[in-house]
Amino acid sequence: MVDIAAAMAKRGFKELTDEELCDNDISVVKCRACSGYGNCGYKTFRLYKGKPYSVCNLRLKKAQGLETDEG
Repeated sequence: MVDIAAAMAKRGFKELTDEELCDNDISVVKCRACSGYGNCGYKTFRLYKGKPYSVCNLRLKKAQGLETDEG
């Protein structure tokens, strides 16, 4: 069986840290395919605690307090 997380790490996918999540749960930043297809431009794949996740960068920035609702 292929270890997806190891393959992603080998290809250079970044690890998402608890510090980046600002004490939020991973569910706060998981991609919800806002566009219906996941091709909104904010979706990236990251590793979190050894597992691959589809992460919404817009939600991540909001969780970090770097993005406001105005854009």
